[in-house]
Amino acid sequence: MNKTIQMIHAPTNLGLRKHPDGRERGCDKLPDTFEQLGLHSAIGAKGTQRISKPEHPIEEVFDERTLNGRRVATYSVYLANVVQKVLDDDDFSLVLGGDCSVLVGSALALARKGTYGLIHMDAHPDYYHQGNRKQAVVAGMDLAIVTGTGTKLLTNLEEQAPYIQPKHVLSIGYRESDPEQDIIEEAAIAGISFCSAEQIRREGIEKTATLIQNFMDRTHEVEGYWLHLDADVLDASIMPCVDCPESNGLTWDELEYILQTILNSSLIVGMTVAILDPDLDSVAQDVTRTFCNMLIDVLGGR
Repeated sequence: MNKTIQMIHAPTNLGLRKHPDGRERGCDKLPDTFEQLGLHSAIGAKGTQRISKPEHPIEEVFDERTLNGRRVATYSVYLANVVQKVLDDDDFSLVLGGDCSVLVGSALALARKGTYGLIHMDAHPDYYHQGNRKQAVVAGMDLAIVTGTGTKLLTNLEEQAPYIQPKHVLSIGYRESDPEQDIIEEAAIAGISFCSAEQIRREGIEKTATLIQNFMDRTHEVEGYWLHLDADVLDASIMPCVDCPESNGLTWDELEYILQTILNSSLIVGMTVAILDPDLDSVAQDVTRTFCNMLIDVLGGR
């Protein structure tokens, strides 16, 4: 990746439920927090585009069994318009969420442009849909949505379904200890490739890097790749600032090595960063600062 970076602030919590006491999640604060910590200047960003934070309804509304589905659909089109403009400029889109629903708008922008693949880094498969859940949040459905499975309210915006073909997706970091292995199996049957956090540890980080490179080298099938990074791919002991921390996850060094492998490819056109919640961090913002510095290392040291 050797492109000029444009920052896109996408401060949405629509893809997550609120806290039990009714307070909204703090993922929307991530873009501004990273800017304050110096990310934008350190990586030499060309500019910053800011999408307004959407209102999170007081009462839960499930549209076609999807929380805030219609609002997410509207927001996704706004985000797609911004991402598409950056793609048209042949710059690198760095979308700072927000929750994982920001992947929907980003993928819609890719579908408008052509055929693209996805490297999906997440502790969870995010493959909930009406066929396996009575109702769900978009942050738990995003991989299903962008690969065409789920409510047409979100999967077929502008009649572009699927935004990304399942066979062009590699999902990294799910936990073999996750009790919902049937969800992962369902996604794999649909054509999505998976690499668990435990597999990375068993086989070693260098072999994992080779696996990723081999997957991305199928250049005759796609025009480029998008990278989606959910902070919960890290182990819960070092990343508590997410809505659903999971054990057996990646270390800082493992994540940085994998990100460097992916971002060193000329095929990467953009990236979403999601779920990290500064409200759940210490007053000193130690975890958020470490995550920010890691991004500076992998993006600023291109």
